[in-house]
Amino acid sequence: MDIVDPIQRLYRSLTALAVVAMGLMIPPSPASAAQTLNTISTTSCSAQGGTVTGANLLTDFANGTFGSESGAADQSPSINPYPGQVSGGTFSNFYAITWGRYAYFANAVTRRNPSQHAAVTDPVYGNSGRFFASDPNASTPVLNFSALNVASNQNYQLSFWAANSETNGLPNDVNIEIDGIVSLNTGPLQAFASALEWKRYSFVFNAGNRSTILIAMRSLETGNAGRDFYLDNVEMRSCSISGGTISGFVYSDVNRTDSYQPANETSLKLITVRLYDTRGDANTANDILVSSYTTDTSGAYAFTNAPANANYQIRVDGADPDLPFGAVIGTPSTINVSLASGGSVSDRNFGFDVAQPNLSMAKTSRSYTNLSTGVFFVPGQDVEYSIQIINNCGSGHDKNSLFLYDSLPPMLEFYNGDFDDAGTATNDPILFMQSDASLSYVYSRDVGYSNSATIPTGMASCNYMPSAGYDPNVKFICFNPDGVFSGGFSSPSITFKFRSRIR
Repeated sequence: MDIVDPIQRLYRSLTALAVVAMGLMIPPSPASAAQTLNTISTTSCSAQGGTVTGANLLTDFANGTFGSESGAADQSPSINPYPGQVSGGTFSNFYAITWGRYAYFANAVTRRNPSQHAAVTDPVYGNSGRFFASDPNASTPVLNFSALNVASNQNYQLSFWAANSETNGLPNDVNIEIDGIVSLNTGPLQAFASALEWKRYSFVFNAGNRSTILIAMRSLETGNAGRDFYLDNVEMRSCSISGGTISGFVYSDVNRTDSYQPANETSLKLITVRLYDTRGDANTANDILVSSYTTDTSGAYAFTNAPANANYQIRVDGADPDLPFGAVIGTPSTINVSLASGGSVSDRNFGFDVAQPNLSMAKTSRSYTNLSTGVFFVPGQDVEYSIQIINNCGSGHDKNSLFLYDSLPPMLEFYNGDFDDAGTATNDPILFMQSDASLSYVYSRDVGYSNSATIPTGMASCNYMPSAGYDPNVKFICFNPDGVFSGGFSSPSITFKFRSRIR
């Protein structure tokens, strides 16, 4: 049972009944007559067959979210007890609230101006609990909470109370953001002339692959008459509920078939994928963010332990900064999914089309001056060759597809030794360097040699083992670094260097 249920019944009973004492009929107290409590039907834990357990993980504010009082009337701290937790406003005492200000107070028997309801108390703790009040005429406040030690793939219920503090006028509404993404909108907080109406909102979301979650509550409207509002009892607790798994991949669609082929297509890591509850209608404004996941090194995402729901929609972030340069979604960017309790839905994949790489190559040479033969291209002199490849504002190429061979003319003898002799750059015959290219290079794996007169067609053709020192039998040097040659405005580059001696 939700902890608020008995409190709701108590308030409703006090509102409906008078109290008989000493043979006299005593009217209801102002605190009970001036406000009502109402639970909004959202995707709460209990509505989905689950149970709320554990402590409130949002501990930025004190007990009851905004602190407690002794029960005296019109209590409001003169000094902000939670500095820095609210942005977009200025703290003040309750009776000093003016445009763009906010306060914490309890048991407001006397209203601060004629537009406000009187006899308002904390919806859960009554006279002993503080709640938040805001007059956002000049700026919209944002309340910031943080949840630490969050369990991965755990379901949580976020709940809070909200009310329009005024008797009439245009209502405000509040967004609830999880890690900067809107997860729930309250809709208009209506003003009622007869009594202030506290409304309790609650929804379930999944932590995904996060251990820390930032919660923000942001009012959206400014102006006169009706925009003032109250908030209280913001809680994030575990929701024990049977769930299922939705999984898939985000990838670079090399052949643009809109079908994931892992053998020759690049997985895209660190791309954000989000799971929304559409609530069974086409109105995206009331969609609830259920979970967010960042793809791993294999491009995979998995919403594990997601509550059963027939109205899910998966969305990939087409503007994610970790997407390859020039990537544009090729498959649909949203996928509708129905998940049964304990069920599993897989292969819900998102493919991005990328522009072609724009590679240029240059080969240069110079006399290797560490030898005593001097700086001239004469017999006996070593020549240092450099092969540089630049991706000029193009996209990344296909995974592991970069194959390069260089032909050595007959007058050269390849040097199979330490390229820079006693230097520290490398101990191998080939020096590899890269700038922003993000390739994986291992000499023993990614370099090969051929002594054949036939042009090699791949690394399988480059299986000759050169002799130590100068080997005149090397006809071709082959290069095949792993990974994807990055693209972008930085013009990534790679360079191979080796030595040969003039006969």
